Amino acid sequence: MNIETLLDTVKSYNGSADLELIRKAYDFATRLHDGQMRASGEPFVIHPFEVATILANLQMDTTSIAAGLLHDTIEDTVASYEEIEKQFGKEIAMLVDGVTKLTAISASKEQSKQGPVFKSKAESQAENLRKIFLAMAKDIRVILIKLADRLHNLRTLSSLAPEKRKYIAKETLEIFAPITSRLGMWRIKWELEDLAFSHLEPEKFVELEQKVTARRADREKVIHEAIAIIERKLAEHGLKAHIEGRPKHLYSIYQKLTKKVRDFSEIYDLFAVRIIVNTVEECYTVLGTVHSLWIPMKDRIKDYIAVPKSNSYRSLHTTVYGPGDEPLEIQIRTWEMHRINEFGLAAHWAYKENKNEKLAKEIYPWIRRIVDWQLDSKDAREYIENLKLDLLESEVFVFTPRGDVVDLPAGSTPIDFAYRIHTEVGHKCVGAKVNAKIVPLEYSLQNADILEIITSKHATPSLDWLKICRSNHAKNKIRQWFKKERREENIIRGKEIIEKELKRQRIENVLSNTELMEHVTAKLNFVTLDDLYASLGYGETSLPQVLSKIRDEMPKPVEDVLISKRAPSKKEKMSQGIKVKGIDNVLVRFSKCCSPVPGDDIIGYITLGKGISIHRRNCPNMPSLTLQTERVVEVGWDEKRKDIKYNVELEIEAWDRDGLLAAVMNAVNEAKVPALACNAKVKKSKAHIGLCIEVGDKVQLNDIIKRLSHLKGIIAVGRASSQEDYL
Repeated sequence: MNIETLLDTVKSYNGSADLELIRKAYDFATRLHDGQMRASGEPFVIHPFEVATILANLQMDTTSIAAGLLHDTIEDTVASYEEIEKQFGKEIAMLVDGVTKLTAISASKEQSKQGPVFKSKAESQAENLRKIFLAMAKDIRVILIKLADRLHNLRTLSSLAPEKRKYIAKETLEIFAPITSRLGMWRIKWELEDLAFSHLEPEKFVELEQKVTARRADREKVIHEAIAIIERKLAEHGLKAHIEGRPKHLYSIYQKLTKKVRDFSEIYDLFAVRIIVNTVEECYTVLGTVHSLWIPMKDRIKDYIAVPKSNSYRSLHTTVYGPGDEPLEIQIRTWEMHRINEFGLAAHWAYKENKNEKLAKEIYPWIRRIVDWQLDSKDAREYIENLKLDLLESEVFVFTPRGDVVDLPAGSTPIDFAYRIHTEVGHKCVGAKVNAKIVPLEYSLQNADILEIITSKHATPSLDWLKICRSNHAKNKIRQWFKKERREENIIRGKEIIEKELKRQRIENVLSNTELMEHVTAKLNFVTLDDLYASLGYGETSLPQVLSKIRDEMPKPVEDVLISKRAPSKKEKMSQGIKVKGIDNVLVRFSKCCSPVPGDDIIGYITLGKGISIHRRNCPNMPSLTLQTERVVEVGWDEKRKDIKYNVELEIEAWDRDGLLAAVMNAVNEAKVPALACNAKVKKSKAHIGLCIEVGDKVQLNDIIKRLSHLKGIIAVGRASSQEDYL
C-alpha cells in the first residue's frame, strides 16, 4: 500500500489532477481506520485504498477516488457526514453517504437500524435494490464506487464463512455483474463474474480452469499464427494496427456449457483476436482484409459500430475459418471504442469530460426507467424477480421509421415498442407494421426490424396486453391506465376473482366478514376494500397475495382443520408411511408443490378440512406457510413401511431432437421405475416434458434424475412445482 503509486496512476491519465485532495483523503482514512482489522487479519485501511486504486485504474475523476478512500468512514468510524462535508466538500460527502446507504443489502443489517422493520427478507432486499437505483439516478458515481468496493471484497472473500461467501457470490452474479454489463464496464464485469463463480461453484470452476489450461497451448499456437498472417496482410495495405490475443473468461465459457448444451470440445472461442486501429474507416478495411484471408462463418458477422449496444459498446465481430480451418473469433475496433468498451460509463467520467447526471441519463435511460417502474411495485418478490429479468435479459435492437435505434428486452412485441416511444402511443395502439408489413401485436421483434405503430384516437389498452408485453415499462403503463380509467370495472372484476377462488376452495362467509376483510385490506396497505378489489382487478395485486392475508386472518381451531367429515379419497388412502408427533389416525396427504419421498427432510402443515399436508422443508411454499406456526407440526417417515410407493412429478427441459421422448422413456424403463403419465410440448426449439413416476425413496428418485440428466440435449431435470392449495 503506497500512496505515491496511487498518485502516479492518477497523474498518468490526468496531469492536472488535484493530488493533494487524494493525499488528504488517504491520511484522513488512515487515521480513522487505525487499529481496525478486516476478517482476513489485514489492516482495514487496505480495503478503501484498494477501492481507490481500482477507481484510478478506471481513470475516474479525483472526486470519485477521494470518495473511494473515504467510503467506509461514516459507516465504520466515528466520522459523520457533517465532518466529511466540512473537510472535503458537499460533493464528496454526498458520494460517501450514498455508498454508505448501499452497504445494507442483507435483511439483518437493514432490520438492525431504527428504520422500518421489513416483514420478509424479500421486502428488505427489494428496498435495498430500490436504494441502489435511486442512488444511481442521482449520481452514477455512487454505483461505480460500490462496484469497486464489491470487486475488492470478492478478491478477499476467502476469509469469510462458506455460506456468507456463497451469498455474496450469488448476489454478485444476479445483481452487480449485470449492472456492470449495462454500464458497459467489461473489464470489471469479467473479474466480478469469475471471482463469484469460483466461490459459488468451486469444483466446477477448478475443473473448467484445468480444461482451458490443457487446451491453451494448441489454441495459442493458432492465435499466434493468425496474428502473424493478419499483420503481414495489413502491412501490405499500409495499415498500422495493434493486434492481441484475448482469452475468454471462465464464467462466460461455463454459461455456454450450461445454456447452449455444448460439449467443451465444441467451444472454439476460448481465445479471440482483437484488432485496434485509429479510425472507423480502418475498421471496415480491416474487416474486408480478414475476409479476404479466411472464409467467414454464416450469421457470425455483427456490426456493433453501425448499431451500438445500449451500453455504448461498439465493435465489429466476425468468426472465420482461420489457420488449419479452426474457427476463430475476431473483434475490430478503434482506440476510442476500446476505451469505452473496457471502462464503460467510467470512461465518461474521465477528467476531460463533463461530469453530470444528464450524460448518464442520456446514455443509460434504463436507469431512469427502472426508477420509474419500481416505485409502482407493491410486491417485493415480484419486484426482485422483474429487476433480475430486466438486468439479465438479452436485448433486441429495432429502428423507428426515422432510423433511431430502440433497445428492448429480447422477445418484446410492438406493444413494448409503442410504450417505449410514448405512453399515449402505447395507449392508442391498434396495430403495427414491421418492415412495411402488417404484423399481429403478438409478433416477437427481431434485430434490425423497422417498426411503425398504427394508432387510433378512440383506442384504449387491453388487459390481455399484459400477457403479450415483455418489458416492465409497458406493463406498468397499462396497469396505471386501468387503475385510473376503469376503476368500477376493476372493482367488480377483483371481487369476482376472489369469490370464484374462495368458492373453488369451499371457503364460505369470508367476504361478508367485515372485520376480517378490513384487517386484510390494512395488511395489504389499501385504504378501502374497493381499493383492494380494484388493484386485484387490474393486475397490480396478485390473487396469492390476497389469499395469503385472508389465511392469516381466518380463525384456525385445530380440531376443525384436522377432522374431515368426508371419507378419504383413493389418493389420500395411499398417503401412508408418515408418523405425526403427538397425533394418531390423522388424515395425511402429500403436497404437489414439492412431492416429498422417504429420505427428504419433511414438515407437516395443518390444512382446512384436509388433514395434514406433508412438505419438504425446503419447499418453495414453506416460507409463507411457517409464518403460521400454530399450523406447523413435526412429522417423520415410518421406516418400517418399505412397501409404499410415492408418486413424483418431474419436469424435464431439453433441446428438441428426434427420439428425445423415446430416450427419456428408455431411461425410465432401464431404472425399473413405473411411469404413470407423461406429457410433452415444444416451444422455440425447447422441449418441456412432464413425467409422473412411482418411486420408493429419495435414493431411487435421485438415480432416475441422474440418468435423465445424462441424456443428450437435456438442460434441466427436477421435481415439478405447483401452487399448493394449502388453505
